[in-house]
Amino acid sequence: MPDMDSTIIKNQKRNLTNMQEKFLDVLFGEARGDPRRAAELAGYSNNAYPKVVRNLKKEITELAENHLSTHSAKAANRLVELLDEDGTTPHASIRLAAANQILDRVGLAKKEKLDVNVKAVHGLFILPPKDAIRKVEPTDDDKENI
Repeated sequence: MPDMDSTIIKNQKRNLTNMQEKFLDVLFGEARGDPRRAAELAGYSNNAYPKVVRNLKKEITELAENHLSTHSAKAANRLVELLDEDGTTPHASIRLAAANQILDRVGLAKKEKLDVNVKAVHGLFILPPKDAIRKVEPTDDDKENI
């Protein structure tokens, strides 16, 4: 069965080479996020991985988002588990920070409410009514200039 992440990339409009597809397949799998190792497993030469990463930047970013979304449930569970923590779990604060970062990056950040109260210290300024418009008849001098 093909990896779900690689299926998403293959269904896009952009045509990828077999080596590029292999690179994307192993990047978040066997290579565990190491682009140098992923390039090696895909068959690229030793120093080719920076160019491969540049060319596949959009696809790698999408895969990273999918990867974080996939693990967001685990991060949420870790936060709940830490509620019952008795203090014996090593590095609990590091795990808590990692879980928070994952949830922040997938859009489940804590909600912040901003209370905005504005007191107006000025009053309303009312202008006097305008004078009525007066109709002015042109004079003889005005008629000569027309």
